[in-house]
Amino acid sequence: MPVATEKQIIEVEEAAYNVWHNYYRDIFSKEQIDYMLEKYQSRAALKKQMSEGYIYYMLLSDMELAGYMCLLVQSNYIYLSRLYIKAEFRRQGLAKKALCHIDSVFNNPELGFSHIKKIQLRVERDNEFAINVYEHLGFEKVRAEDRDIGGGFVCRDYVMERLITPMN
Repeated sequence: MPVATEKQIIEVEEAAYNVWHNYYRDIFSKEQIDYMLEKYQSRAALKKQMSEGYIYYMLLSDMELAGYMCLLVQSNYIYLSRLYIKAEFRRQGLAKKALCHIDSVFNNPELGFSHIKKIQLRVERDNEFAINVYEHLGFEKVRAEDRDIGGGFVCRDYVMERLITPMN
């Protein structure tokens, strides 16, 4: 479900705080998590990103918010900026369903995206769980990049890609 209302933005912000503090505590310091949440996932940051073309989706399980994803259409690929699932909803196929949704949207010739053939994302190199999930879903590591995100913090990422799967 696309995020469109103030209430939905607040729900995504709350989900981000839940997921990031739960999931990243073994990867980043609390200070870095707090910094990144404020910079990238606060209500103000979400609104700014949405005004710049980022599209947020709520991932639902039995009408309950199970996670969220964020896409940005680039000139020749889709950037999967975020794909986060709450702990209690992991291992239920939600990431696969989210990618199937992306595939179906970008395979629809009526939407004008036929030139887009791949999905790209970044994942922290120490995030073995997410790397394994993405590889299972058909992503391959393309390169490693270190990014200064400000505040004295650096993200050490893999850039991963996968082709958009044609629908039969």
